[in-house]
Amino acid sequence: MHYTKQLANLNTHTPEITLTKESKVLYMTHLALGDYVYQGAFLKALADAYPGVQIDVWMDDCRSHQKSWHTGRNATLQQWLTKESHLNAIYPIAHSEQHRNELISKASKEQYDVIVFVATTRAPAYLKVAKAINPNAQIAGTTPKDTLSRLLYRGQFKALNVAIDSNVLSKCQHISDFYNHVFSRLFAVSLDDQLRSREITPNDTLNEKSKQQIALWRNQLGLSQGNTLFINHISTNEKRDWQNTQLAEFAHQLTKQAPNTLFVLNTPPHKLDEVTAWCAEQKDIAVIAFSATDDFFELPSMMLACDLVVSVETAIMHLASSLSLPQVALIRKSASNWRPLQASKVLTGKKRVDNIAVSEVVKAASQLL
Repeated sequence: MHYTKQLANLNTHTPEITLTKESKVLYMTHLALGDYVYQGAFLKALADAYPGVQIDVWMDDCRSHQKSWHTGRNATLQQWLTKESHLNAIYPIAHSEQHRNELISKASKEQYDVIVFVATTRAPAYLKVAKAINPNAQIAGTTPKDTLSRLLYRGQFKALNVAIDSNVLSKCQHISDFYNHVFSRLFAVSLDDQLRSREITPNDTLNEKSKQQIALWRNQLGLSQGNTLFINHISTNEKRDWQNTQLAEFAHQLTKQAPNTLFVLNTPPHKLDEVTAWCAEQKDIAVIAFSATDDFFELPSMMLACDLVVSVETAIMHLASSLSLPQVALIRKSASNWRPLQASKVLTGKKRVDNIAVSEVVKAASQLL
């Protein structure tokens, strides 16, 4: 059974990739939690539009060297994606070239009919992997952004069944516009703005556990009734970080306005000890380090239990948007197309997030509490 005619009747154009009821699709991208908030919405829409099609996800970022945060990202993403009933196999981030070759060998046995890679960096590496997995598949992918790579790999990218110009991204108001462009072209699947965030639904047990944990922290710190803020000031790049000194000043100023305020500092597992030690050194502010070390869904549960989210340019701001939580998002001006779709307040810094003044963040947070 071919879906083309059925979908063409529902959309303004015919999809450029042909799927049948038995099709196997491998979707490849350098996935992170924030990416999946938006890409996940489109993958779910794809599954709904083409019932019976097998959708697998390759989230390896095709780097030549592993990053320190790979292990944590692998764990959290797999915990989330394996709960997505419309997805089949999830290929993790490779921890070595040998591991990547093992993943390629495993994927090649699936004989995918369609391979799609959406890569804003390292596109040639994704094309190489896609061809290694199945050179006979319908392969669609993003072309390199830089001119040199476009010239060097021109012949290889001409062989794609569908080539998507990654420079389209620079014309998009939001990253979800780019994903909408990709899925609309390939599969005639598009989503309105308000539907472009993947819903997250932590279970009631975790939600209650998070509420109890906050009550316990407040009791230990001698705090009566008051606001609890979920703060994420750390990213994977120093240009997107807010400094510890700024965080401390922010907490002090808000504590003067509301003495019983608790600040829950989210941190990746590999920095938990460091942030915990910093919290212990602070005076006159109630700060607690938190990390979702056992289950990814501990993270959205803890966020739901707080009154306000303040986050720098990381997945947290996108999760807060998906959860419809009040938040202040701190981003670089150059990253405006990566702003959270439904943030209450977005503050921008020139070139760096730490260029955003503490007084601006205090004002924005006070207005939302």
